[in-house]
Amino acid sequence: MAAYVISDVQGCHFSFLDLLDSIAFNKKNDQLIFVGDLVNRGKNSRKFIKWCFANRLTIKSVLGNHDLHFLAVFFGIKKLNNSDTLSKLLKSKDVDNYVDWLLSLPLALRFDDYLIVHAGIHPNWSLQDSLQYSEEVSKSLKKNPYKFLSKMYGNNPGFWAEDLKKNDRRRMIVNIFTRMRMLNKDLSLDYEYKGDIPNNHGKSKPWFSYRNQNKDINIISGHWSAIDIQKHQYGFSIDSGCVWGGRLTALRLSDLKIFQAKANPKDLCV
Repeated sequence: MAAYVISDVQGCHFSFLDLLDSIAFNKKNDQLIFVGDLVNRGKNSRKFIKWCFANRLTIKSVLGNHDLHFLAVFFGIKKLNNSDTLSKLLKSKDVDNYVDWLLSLPLALRFDDYLIVHAGIHPNWSLQDSLQYSEEVSKSLKKNPYKFLSKMYGNNPGFWAEDLKKNDRRRMIVNIFTRMRMLNKDLSLDYEYKGDIPNNHGKSKPWFSYRNQNKDINIISGHWSAIDIQKHQYGFSIDSGCVWGGRLTALRLSDLKIFQAKANPKDLCV
């Protein structure tokens, strides 16, 4: 049995099938874990979610910012953006089932010695903190999706503190898990910078550059396609920009070997 963590698919279903071929995926023996952003920007979100739902008992995933955006559109909180490619998925006859499945996914999950998240974790969070905050958000999201999602959007307060008021606290948990790339010196989120890792950006630096209170934590994330495959002191960032014409990546946990498939043109809008 082999376990693979797979980068941001974002509706690139045919690229995903190509990746399965490259790892000689065995449905009976192999485990797939996705770092979130299952949908949007690629052409085939409906096909990919259909595959995920059909295999939901044998795969694992966390939620990414695009998955949450899809849920917000489904519940009428947000309108589709010009760059969204969610229309076919929203019109699917099985969309209610897909939504229920997505609502069941966490923001963080532990698999063996690894913590799987979409964007990262805050330097002040331990492994147990991360799992606890993920569970806190998941319970609220499942209990009342509309209420939760209607309070989720925004950049404020921008920093993490244990005693934040409920809506600010949950918004920050979501932003850290699904949107974070760079942190300022005061550990507030720099939402603006989305480029490659800078030599000297001045006020902010990558979240994984800061010392975490739990130095033995092993984190695998995606979200930051501009830095491609990045090994850092806490693990790996593996978003290799498939939806932008790059590659889709699978990281085999047993030996940390990387497998990749080129973006399939049938998936691309660019």
